[in-house]
Amino acid sequence: MSIRLRITLFLVVTIVLTLGAATWLLDSRIDNEVALQADTNLLERAQALSDIFRMPPNGDQPTLGFDHVPEFLADDKIVYFKIQCQGKYTLSSPAAAVLTWPTPTAGKPTFADMSDTLGTKLRGVAMSFLPASRASGNDNAPASPQSSCNLGLAVDFKAVRGFQRSMDRIDYWCILIAIVIVVLLTPLLIRRGLQPLSRLAEAVQLIGPESPERRLDSHSAAELRPLIMRFNEVLSRMEEGLMRERQFASGVAHELRTPLAELRTMIEVELRYPSERNPRTMLADLGVIGIEMERLVTALLLLTRIEAGIEQVQYESVDIDALTHKLLDRYCGDIKKQHLDLSIYAQGTLIWQADPTLLEVMLSNLVSNAVTYAPAGSRLTLGYQSGTWWLKNDAPDLDRNDVALMHRRFWRKGQDAGVHTGLGLALVTAAASVQSMRLNLTFDNGQIHAAVSTDKSTSAPTPSDLEAIGSSSSKNLAIES
Repeated sequence: MSIRLRITLFLVVTIVLTLGAATWLLDSRIDNEVALQADTNLLERAQALSDIFRMPPNGDQPTLGFDHVPEFLADDKIVYFKIQCQGKYTLSSPAAAVLTWPTPTAGKPTFADMSDTLGTKLRGVAMSFLPASRASGNDNAPASPQSSCNLGLAVDFKAVRGFQRSMDRIDYWCILIAIVIVVLLTPLLIRRGLQPLSRLAEAVQLIGPESPERRLDSHSAAELRPLIMRFNEVLSRMEEGLMRERQFASGVAHELRTPLAELRTMIEVELRYPSERNPRTMLADLGVIGIEMERLVTALLLLTRIEAGIEQVQYESVDIDALTHKLLDRYCGDIKKQHLDLSIYAQGTLIWQADPTLLEVMLSNLVSNAVTYAPAGSRLTLGYQSGTWWLKNDAPDLDRNDVALMHRRFWRKGQDAGVHTGLGLALVTAAASVQSMRLNLTFDNGQIHAAVSTDKSTSAPTPSDLEAIGSSSSKNLAIES
């Protein structure tokens, strides 16, 4: 059952029950008031009749007789009255003796519903009063049942009943019309009141993978604002997850492109020009490439999980000197091929607290970009000290405005970028951010300068470290030659 139908039924039933209860209470109150007013009028007539009975006779004619109906009662179609004094009928209207009259209690008037021999519904009252002789005597003397008279008056109750039934019909028609109006208007009013929900549903339908940046308008009904705010927060998290998924796929494609190309080249060359290499040696080389690919995928997956807040960075002590020479060994062939003049500036043993895999991905991308884009025969300068690792290379095709764009994913200067797709620096930026490191890119005098800084570093220069630095420099010179 829909919310709209449920609310409609709930409101209709509630309003109908409320109107029914209110109408019943109102009708009961009206009936009681009409009956009370009718009894009051009947009692006034009975008192007037008793006053006439107590009046002294005018000449020889009695004021009342058995066949005489007072003029103030002549307008009623059916009237019965009787007066008993000392237990005997003194005066009465025709057929009054056969009626069952109520008995006054404690000197107070008593009302009762009655009926005559024809079945006519009557309303009667019985009261006690003192006759004329008693009324003119000592009022302080106690009255006895033998000294007082009983008066009974009954009139046709048809007019009162008819008025009550007319009021009942008016009430019933009013409630019936009200119910019809409620049944017709409630769905329309609810539909109009739920328009914000309909607009919200239409807005939600427009949100999809092709437009994850869409958000719901928070300027809506006050009751919907908390829901819209929470839903927008969910959309933001979904967009972030979708972007991380896309970035992960792009990063995997970017990082695996080079080792896959290398793997394919080795296999095609071996198939086309079989060599006499030991199969175990060739398989070992292929295994190294496979391990590198696995390492890259693991690093990118870890980076995605860290950005999503699923997994924390695993900080370890990383020897920057050993990691730097490992990367230089990896790109030794490219450095020789480009005839780059490599210089290393290092001061002692440098230890950083970082995630080893992510840090290797960062520095490897920086070295790879420098080796790839540096002009042949140009100078390549690398150094590390304290909390900074930096790399400088010639970049004649860049300018200062390009530095701000280099952090973007898929940004490339010009159309020909080789196997690079513009994700390297974006990966470096993301990896640095999750490790609380800083990546600073500057351009000066035709050179691009990349520096990675951290506050979690320790350095302890020793004589043996200086020897290691000297041997490293000799090794780098050998690479250049």
